Amino acid sequence: MLLRQLEYFCAVCEHGSFTRAAEDHFVSQSAISQQVKSMESELGVRLLERKGRGFAITPAGQVLYRKGSDILSQLDDLRFEVEGVANGYATSLTVGYLNRYDGWEVQAAVAAFAARHPGIEINAVGGSHDELYRMVVSGEADLVFNDRRRELSGDFVNLHLMTGFGYVEISEIDPLSERDAVSVRELKGRCAILIAAPEMAEVERTYYRDHLNFDCEFRFVGSREEGRMLVAGNHGFMPIEMRQSEGASGAIVKRIPLVDATGKQASQSYYAFWLKSRTSPLVEEFAEILKGLFV
Repeated sequence: MLLRQLEYFCAVCEHGSFTRAAEDHFVSQSAISQQVKSMESELGVRLLERKGRGFAITPAGQVLYRKGSDILSQLDDLRFEVEGVANGYATSLTVGYLNRYDGWEVQAAVAAFAARHPGIEINAVGGSHDELYRMVVSGEADLVFNDRRRELSGDFVNLHLMTGFGYVEISEIDPLSERDAVSVRELKGRCAILIAAPEMAEVERTYYRDHLNFDCEFRFVGSREEGRMLVAGNHGFMPIEMRQSEGASGAIVKRIPLVDATGKQASQSYYAFWLKSRTSPLVEEFAEILKGLFV
């Protein structure tokens, strides 16, 4: 059995048409038909049952189509990996994501990419804004999903993905949990729970204090789950951002919109960032998957 014969047969089954299979492979319909017949002769089994102008896939043909499609997919991955090594492209991908963003899109993009390329290793690493910036500059991450805190650089591809809306998570026993919205001024003197590694704590403290005007005590945790446990115990509030703009919600831990002095909900732009000098087919494909999920 020749590889080309298998490709032709799977194309016929996929499209349900000899004509469309021929168009996809830029050959004549008769060439496709001849190769399928040659494969049937070689295997000694009927793969397609011709019925007038159409056909039905026999049980043997269904087995060959299912397993043959898997083989062709594996060969595509193998070809991609071999060509990548030959051309100096990476055969793995590391993606950084903002650890305080409460959304599903990055996780879904990682899963979709892994399904497309089972032979490519993909790793996802969470971090604070400055940790992600350091990772992408140093090459530890190929692409990062991050909020915008500085001017966009011409050294990067800056792919805008969404606008995130600000919320605070607060215990249901806190009087502020009854509010429809809360402002930064109303949080004065309370404890803000922030997600950051110990070495990045001062950077995050400065950003929230000097740029976002939080006049609070600050407590740092390593994950959203740890932060929410502290919120549930009424040890403070945790600022987060989400893709949707909606009203107060939740029980035990209440999620309340964070607004500015004019009553407008706080917002922040999110991007996929990667260095132009490190652009590769893998990075561009992952970015397209991520963009599609946000759209």
